[in-house]
Amino acid sequence: MPGLSYLAERTLNPGELSRVFEVGTAPKEGGIYAWWFTRGALRVPAREYVTMDGFDLLYIGISPRKPTAAGKASTGNIRSRLRSHAKRDASWSTLRLSLGILLADELGLTLALHAGRIHWGTGEAVLTGWIQRHARVSWLRDPAPWLVEGELLAVSNVPLNIDQHLYDPFSRELNQRRIDAKEVARSEGA
Repeated sequence: MPGLSYLAERTLNPGELSRVFEVGTAPKEGGIYAWWFTRGALRVPAREYVTMDGFDLLYIGISPRKPTAAGKASTGNIRSRLRSHAKRDASWSTLRLSLGILLADELGLTLALHAGRIHWGTGEAVLTGWIQRHARVSWLRDPAPWLVEGELLAVSNVPLNIDQHLYDPFSRELNQRRIDAKEVARSEGA
């Protein structure tokens, strides 16, 4: 895409995608990461997505997040965020929560309260297996990834970045489904 910054261009055209089990090789540094999914594996709107090797770019994240107005900096890094998305549970990962909502019927997932945290319980292993089969990741080092995040979200169609796309009907619906599922999990766990 003409006029993009170098980092945005490299994020959208990474050159290669890594398998999810390789997230442990990601750097313990700040940067931008992207999640790519097998075309057609998720029920997302039929739109033009950035594609590579049969995978659609559906989610972009950064770590660390932008420092607070008071100057407090996050200690996050690319490896820790990718591991949270790839291997932890939905209470640690907004991406896992969204994927589980979209795949709940297909994978037999139920969001519930487990030891004070809302996640997919034993279904987390099923979700991890699905992610291993259908997702790829890419990343770039950058000490201030929040500076390019807005540019990336403005030029790419990434429906799983719901917070930044609440003007979009799909994102609004997914957001509401997440809210509703959490409310049910809390009420049934009380």
